[in-house]
Amino acid sequence: MDKKKVSNEGMENIIHSTKQYLGLNQIEGPSEHLIAELRARRARLTQDPNKQDTENTTHSEPAQHTENATVQRRISAKMRKETLEAYKQAYLVPTKLSNRKAVYLSRETQEHADFIVRRLGDRGS
Repeated sequence: MDKKKVSNEGMENIIHSTKQYLGLNQIEGPSEHLIAELRARRARLTQDPNKQDTENTTHSEPAQHTENATVQRRISAKMRKETLEAYKQAYLVPTKLSNRKAVYLSRETQEHADFIVRRLGDRGS
Protein backbone atom coordinates (compact mmCIF):
# COMPACT_ATOMS: atom_id res chain seq x y z
CA MET A 1 0.00 0.00 0.00
CA ASP A 2 2.23 2.77 -1.24
CA LYS A 3 0.69 6.19 -1.03
CA LYS A 4 1.79 8.90 -3.39
CA LYS A 5 2.13 12.55 -2.55
CA VAL A 6 0.50 15.02 -4.92
CA SER A 7 1.63 18.61 -5.26
CA ASN A 8 -0.81 21.44 -4.68
CA GLU A 9 -0.85 22.18 -8.41
CA GLY A 10 -1.70 18.58 -9.21
CA MET A 11 -4.49 18.59 -6.65
CA GLU A 12 -5.84 21.90 -7.97
CA ASN A 13 -5.85 20.48 -11.51
CA ILE A 14 -7.74 17.40 -10.32
CA ILE A 15 -10.24 19.50 -8.38
CA HIS A 16 -10.71 21.90 -11.29
CA SER A 17 -11.29 19.10 -13.81
CA THR A 18 -13.67 17.37 -11.40
CA LYS A 19 -15.58 20.60 -10.80
CA GLN A 20 -15.98 20.99 -14.55
CA TYR A 21 -17.12 17.38 -14.88
CA LEU A 22 -19.64 17.71 -12.04
CA GLY A 23 -20.74 21.22 -13.02
CA LEU A 24 -19.46 22.85 -9.85
CA ASN A 25 -17.71 25.86 -11.41
CA GLN A 26 -19.35 28.38 -9.07
CA ILE A 27 -17.70 27.14 -5.87
CA GLU A 28 -16.81 30.05 -3.61
CA GLY A 29 -16.38 29.35 0.11
CA PRO A 30 -13.75 27.17 1.82
CA SER A 31 -16.37 24.68 3.03
CA GLU A 32 -17.63 24.31 -0.52
CA HIS A 33 -14.04 23.81 -1.63
CA LEU A 34 -13.72 20.97 0.88
CA ILE A 35 -16.98 19.44 -0.36
CA ALA A 36 -15.72 19.65 -3.95
CA GLU A 37 -12.47 17.98 -2.89
CA LEU A 38 -14.36 15.14 -1.24
CA ARG A 39 -16.52 14.71 -4.32
CA ALA A 40 -13.36 14.62 -6.43
CA ARG A 41 -11.99 11.80 -4.28
CA ARG A 42 -15.28 9.93 -4.57
CA ALA A 43 -15.23 10.36 -8.35
CA ARG A 44 -11.65 9.02 -8.50
CA LEU A 45 -12.63 6.02 -6.40
CA THR A 46 -15.64 5.25 -8.58
CA GLN A 47 -13.51 5.49 -11.73
CA ASP A 48 -10.82 3.10 -10.46
CA PRO A 49 -11.56 1.54 -7.05
CA ASN A 50 -8.29 -0.45 -7.09
CA LYS A 51 -6.11 2.68 -6.97
CA GLN A 52 -5.15 4.03 -3.59
CA ASP A 53 -6.16 7.52 -2.50
CA THR A 54 -3.44 10.05 -3.34
CA GLU A 55 -3.38 11.70 0.07
CA ASN A 56 -2.39 10.38 3.47
CA THR A 57 -5.88 9.84 4.85
CA THR A 58 -7.78 6.95 6.35
CA HIS A 59 -10.80 5.64 4.52
CA SER A 60 -14.00 5.67 6.50
CA GLU A 61 -15.94 3.67 3.93
CA PRO A 62 -14.89 0.74 1.76
CA ALA A 63 -14.34 1.26 -1.96
CA GLN A 64 -17.15 -1.13 -2.89
CA HIS A 65 -19.77 1.25 -1.45
CA THR A 66 -18.49 4.20 -3.44
CA GLU A 67 -19.16 2.45 -6.74
CA ASN A 68 -22.90 2.91 -6.28
CA ALA A 69 -22.61 6.49 -5.02
CA THR A 70 -24.35 9.17 -7.03
CA VAL A 71 -23.70 12.88 -7.04
CA GLN A 72 -26.58 14.79 -5.49
CA ARG A 73 -27.48 18.13 -7.00
CA ARG A 74 -28.48 21.03 -4.82
CA ILE A 75 -32.16 21.83 -4.58
CA SER A 76 -33.08 25.45 -4.09
CA ALA A 77 -35.25 26.52 -1.16
CA LYS A 78 -37.95 27.62 -3.58
CA MET A 79 -38.05 24.19 -5.22
CA ARG A 80 -38.17 22.43 -1.83
CA LYS A 81 -41.03 24.67 -0.76
CA GLU A 82 -42.93 23.97 -3.99
CA THR A 83 -42.50 20.21 -3.60
CA LEU A 84 -43.58 20.43 0.06
CA GLU A 85 -46.69 22.34 -0.93
CA ALA A 86 -47.49 19.80 -3.65
CA TYR A 87 -47.05 16.97 -1.12
CA LYS A 88 -49.30 18.68 1.40
CA GLN A 89 -52.01 19.26 -1.19
CA ALA A 90 -51.82 15.71 -2.46
CA TYR A 91 -51.72 13.82 0.82
CA LEU A 92 -52.44 15.99 3.84
CA VAL A 93 -55.54 17.92 2.80
CA PRO A 94 -58.63 16.02 3.93
CA THR A 95 -61.20 15.44 1.22
CA LYS A 96 -64.62 16.86 1.84
CA LEU A 97 -67.54 14.57 1.25
CA SER A 98 -70.57 16.56 0.18
CA ASN A 99 -73.29 13.90 0.16
CA ARG A 100 -72.68 11.88 3.30
CA LYS A 101 -75.37 9.58 4.52
CA ALA A 102 -75.73 7.41 7.57
CA VAL A 103 -75.27 3.70 6.99
CA TYR A 104 -76.96 1.22 9.27
CA LEU A 105 -75.35 -2.18 9.63
CA SER A 106 -76.52 -5.31 11.32
CA ARG A 107 -74.69 -6.39 14.46
CA GLU A 108 -73.07 -9.30 12.61
CA THR A 109 -71.80 -7.05 9.79
CA GLN A 110 -70.51 -4.48 12.31
CA GLU A 111 -68.59 -7.16 14.23
CA HIS A 112 -67.12 -8.54 11.02
CA ALA A 113 -66.01 -5.03 9.94
CA ASP A 114 -64.44 -4.42 13.37
CA PHE A 115 -62.57 -7.73 13.09
CA ILE A 116 -61.16 -6.79 9.68
CA VAL A 117 -60.14 -3.32 10.85
CA ARG A 118 -58.39 -4.75 13.92
CA ARG A 119 -56.48 -7.26 11.74
CA LEU A 120 -55.36 -4.52 9.37
CA GLY A 121 -54.34 -2.37 12.32
CA ASP A 122 -52.20 -5.16 13.77
CA ARG A 123 -50.31 -5.55 10.49
CA GLY A 124 -49.55 -1.84 10.26
CA SER A 125 -51.11 -1.67 6.81
